Amino acid sequence: MATYRRTPALVAAELDAYTPSYGSSVRALDQSLGAAPGTNDLIDLTHGDTRAFLPPASASVDFNAAIMENKEAYSPYRGSANVRRLLAPRAAALLGRTIDPASELILTPGTQGGLFCALSAMVPPGDVIAFPSKEYFMDERISAFLGAAAHRIPMHQDPFGIITIDQADLELASQRHARVLVLSHPNNPTGGVYSRESAELLARWVVEHDMLAIVDQLYCRLVFDNNEYVHLGTLPGMAERTVTLIGPSKTESMSGYRVGAAVGPSEIVDAMEQVISLASLRAAGYAQHTLRHWMDGDEVWLAERTIAHQEIRDFLVDRLRAIPGLTVSAPAGSSYVFPDISDTVWASQSGSDDDHVLAVALKANGVLISPGYQFGFDGRGHFRINFSQDHGRLALACDRIAQVLTRK
Repeated sequence: MATYRRTPALVAAELDAYTPSYGSSVRALDQSLGAAPGTNDLIDLTHGDTRAFLPPASASVDFNAAIMENKEAYSPYRGSANVRRLLAPRAAALLGRTIDPASELILTPGTQGGLFCALSAMVPPGDVIAFPSKEYFMDERISAFLGAAAHRIPMHQDPFGIITIDQADLELASQRHARVLVLSHPNNPTGGVYSRESAELLARWVVEHDMLAIVDQLYCRLVFDNNEYVHLGTLPGMAERTVTLIGPSKTESMSGYRVGAAVGPSEIVDAMEQVISLASLRAAGYAQHTLRHWMDGDEVWLAERTIAHQEIRDFLVDRLRAIPGLTVSAPAGSSYVFPDISDTVWASQSGSDDDHVLAVALKANGVLISPGYQFGFDGRGHFRINFSQDHGRLALACDRIAQVLTRK
């Protein structure tokens, strides 16, 4: 058998820079967590429970109709022209801008696929990418895979989930020659929403330094407490330099369909289409048609889903804040919370805020969470919960988390 050696790109994506802090690369940490002892009734809080929150009925209806019609198993690489034509006005209303369905809209193999295609189309080896200090766990890994370097911008989130950014930190990123800004909004993992002042500050910075931007807005329809939500791509000068990623996999619980969409300048959409053609040819043909009625007159449905998630958020934040020493910001959007364990009994008795060790301990007690290191060095001492869950199982998970953090 021939000797196999992992390619330099895959080795880079392991993020070995985390070894001095954690003793292993990010990939090795993830693998060791996967091998940790578990229980028969493990409660998985790393993603939403699509049985607790079902997809809209239109998704399966449109999917089955596409199968029966059997006309677009093979669509253009950028997606069905008919689906893009139907989706463009609704995406335009969501984002507050005009969209040409032929040149500025592309259907992707999930929002994750859209992220990979956008980064691959926009980031050459050697470029510096600016991320917030806590950011979606795949951003830095994909960037490393592409040969780019990451620069983290400190973000500040208040107890109500509002994020602010300091001008001085942006200037430091400019000194590092950052060429692309990548962020999730609402933020994954914290659920934070950027204040208007900070969103406008980021936009001015990107425009003034002739940068590009990728904004993952997967949760932009799930915002709580009537918080203002600012679409970065609609701010002055941003439309011609921003790719905005959207999709139904989270708010609408449609992860299993593996379909998303991206809106951006035509030349970048063209480049993303080329990446998709190389990687997967297209988003899954029949799944594309689940977007026929996505966001189509669903205001009542969305309001009900938002209220349901806000109620679960409030329950969870109260339960977590009742654990001695645990601090948590109430998310302004999304279905994530990102508690800080630094002052808990567990941290003081173990002499460590090692979130990987905590993740192993929680799994042994029947709860699977996302440890903070996955979201950047600034995530140390934190863990992420996706609270789009069955209420009873989430309450049981809280009991188990409290047992571990209080050493009872």
